[in-house]
Amino acid sequence: MASVSIVVPAYKEAQNIPVLVERLYTAFDSSDHSCSVIIVDDDSMDGTVEAVSRLKKKYPVQLHVRTRERGLSSAVLAGFALSKGDIFICMDADLSHPPEKTVEMCDLIEKEGADFVIGSRNVAGGSADSFNLYRKLNAFVSRMLARPLAKTSDPMAGFFAFRSSLYTDQLVSMLNPVGWKICLEILVKMKPENVREIPIVFAERLYGESKLSLKEQINYLVHLKRLYYHKFKGLARFMVFSVVGASGIVVDLTIVFVVTDIAGAPFKYSRIAGIAGAMTTNFILNRYFTFEERPARNIFTSYVSFALVCSLGAALNWYVSMKMHSGFGMHYIIASLTGIVAGTFVNYAGSTLLVFRK
Repeated sequence: MASVSIVVPAYKEAQNIPVLVERLYTAFDSSDHSCSVIIVDDDSMDGTVEAVSRLKKKYPVQLHVRTRERGLSSAVLAGFALSKGDIFICMDADLSHPPEKTVEMCDLIEKEGADFVIGSRNVAGGSADSFNLYRKLNAFVSRMLARPLAKTSDPMAGFFAFRSSLYTDQLVSMLNPVGWKICLEILVKMKPENVREIPIVFAERLYGESKLSLKEQINYLVHLKRLYYHKFKGLARFMVFSVVGASGIVVDLTIVFVVTDIAGAPFKYSRIAGIAGAMTTNFILNRYFTFEERPARNIFTSYVSFALVCSLGAALNWYVSMKMHSGFGMHYIIASLTGIVAGTFVNYAGSTLLVFRK
């Protein structure tokens, strides 16, 4: 028999919590496991405290109210810090996750040796029929963006369980979530060997309103970037740096068009404006996105350093392109691309080691 802690992050879920707790304990009463439920509430002031007080008379329910922190992921981690036993489970408070499936999750861990179990909408037997077209498209795109990080059908799930022995102090020190995709964060950094998925029917919430917002979607992209940097390290940063560089081409050509065709200036001046504009936007994007965690130094000296590094990269780009084309007879398009790659590596190395150094 396993002892289980179930963490339920909540914000304004007073109506859903009694139904959830009742169904959870009914499910566990007919199983070989014992459970305790930990509600982590972000100071909802909607009657959650009173609802849990009534539940405590019948069930072993614990309430932790946070008054200074906010956010689903940090609420889950606060709940895990209070958890005890053999298995930890996380699920939503809104009854979108079927409480009865928690017992099956525990059986897979206790009896079949699974390390991590996900309640998935995307395996055979699972579904999310309550999703409208927008939510389905949103879920699909989010899932595809996360696939290189976790080879599961539903890495975005908020319903998961794992063996508590894997939740070590070292792992906790590595966790740095933002937004609401805590399952993905833990999967990437825990690296469990035996990951299983069970089908669930994702239901529409019983009471209240969805917490999904544009801010949370932006947080998800920030979270993804952090995880890519964690898992793929320098390669991920180089890819972001390259994307920023590619955006500079668009800026460059746009400025050239505006200055030449609209303002009527000579081409030589539009090229200078285009190069300067692209260099500036590349610098800003790299400073605040590609190398955001690096210490921010004086912006003027950093910009001058970036311009010098890019000038060196441009010179190498030109030299390699000419050498490949004239010296080795390479087609001019291939020669140009070879020069661009060489220049990009120099720009990246200079930016990493000099401009945005640790």
